[in-house]
Amino acid sequence: MKKLIIFSLMIVSALSVDAQRKRTRTATSQGNVVVRLGMGVNSEKVDPDLDPVYRETRVSFKPSVGYMVVDNLELGVNFGVSHSTIEDVTLQSPTLTKMDMRATDVNFGVYVQKYFPLNNWFAFYTSADLGLSTGSFETDNVVGAVTTPVLAQSGIRNGVGGSANFGFSFTPYNALALQADIAGLGVSSMKVDYDGANNTINTTNAGFNVWRNPYNLSLVWYFGRGLWKK
Repeated sequence: MKKLIIFSLMIVSALSVDAQRKRTRTATSQGNVVVRLGMGVNSEKVDPDLDPVYRETRVSFKPSVGYMVVDNLELGVNFGVSHSTIEDVTLQSPTLTKMDMRATDVNFGVYVQKYFPLNNWFAFYTSADLGLSTGSFETDNVVGAVTTPVLAQSGIRNGVGGSANFGFSFTPYNALALQADIAGLGVSSMKVDYDGANNTINTTNAGFNVWRNPYNLSLVWYFGRGLWKK
């Protein structure tokens, strides 16, 4: 009888511990608010022995706000800004001859992200987003000290696009995480209106890549009951 009582108490204690463990809130528990700051940087330089030099730099920022509708499932909205510059030098001496191109794009969209936790620190995730974008671009020919706008390669563009991304999340603190996209599949449709032209050009792009280009890294804050308590 004594052994039966002890065994019963052990079962009740184990069930109680398991119930407490299930009730423990984590960063990706239902009801939490998610604030994310994403950033991407890509730089390329081609500099052969002869005169031509090609430089391209792109910097992008993509903040978002989401909500954990159920455990490990996040819905939210995002906003992004990207700026890129290209310097294409064809001759460095005796007179510098090059083409400078600049573009700025703004986008807004919605997304859903599903987490697959490995433990309290690490998780894989997959996300899908859909959004609208608008932007402008301009090109100049530079010969020495003379700069001439190239209207045929300047204008505005508007489009829609979507993507499916796969990434990895590291949570060093219970309400703070670092996330990075590893691979992604994307498609976009863009309408380009060149300055000085009488028509527009519609383009559609689709592609798959691994180790995203530009590289993306996000800093993520989770807000919920008790997450920021020590």
